[in-house]
Amino acid sequence: IHALLKDESIIRNEKKIRATIHNAERVLALEKEFGSFRDYLGSFGKKEDKLQEDLQTRFRHVGPSTARMFLWSVAYPLTPNAEEKKWMSGHRHE
Repeated sequence: IHALLKDESIIRNEKKIRATIHNAERVLALEKEFGSFRDYLGSFGKKEDKLQEDLQTRFRHVGPSTARMFLWSVAYPLTPNAEEKKWMSGHRHE
């Protein structure tokens, strides 16, 4: 951690560095338990609310928005919430 705190090419916030290490350890543990991180995600089926809650519980510095954006970024099939539906209705391509 001390070496990372001196690395000017990264954000040198000790809490964030510790969270990153913790989160990497959680991913490795999930891969060991489920066979892959993808299989962990898939184990929730269509229960995206339960998956988001689990991500927030297992990982540090992951709140509701971060969990949702992470799932979106890995192409997890999310059901649009009310805010997203409103945004999408004004941005449809015809």
